[in-house]
Amino acid sequence: MPEKGPSIPKALLKSPTMQVILFVITLAYVVFPVDVIPDVLPVIGWLDDLAVFITQISVFFMYVHEKRKQAAAKQQSGPGEGGSNGR
Repeated sequence: MPEKGPSIPKALLKSPTMQVILFVITLAYVVFPVDVIPDVLPVIGWLDDLAVFITQISVFFMYVHEKRKQAAAKQQSGPGEGGSNGR
């Protein structure tokens, strides 16, 4: 089944600037007392913070993995390839 095209979140997540912004937002969500589920509720209040934090870390690792894969592919292609045809 062919893909319909890039989704907006995937395109946004490829930006290093967006990674920094998401990290700051995640950190603010975990640190500030305003949450979806208040932290005063034992265990349950901490689970939403943990879920947000784990999600951000996994997105960051996917970003790093993709960048490393791109760098390896670029390195494999080598400087000799790329359209100059040796002229």
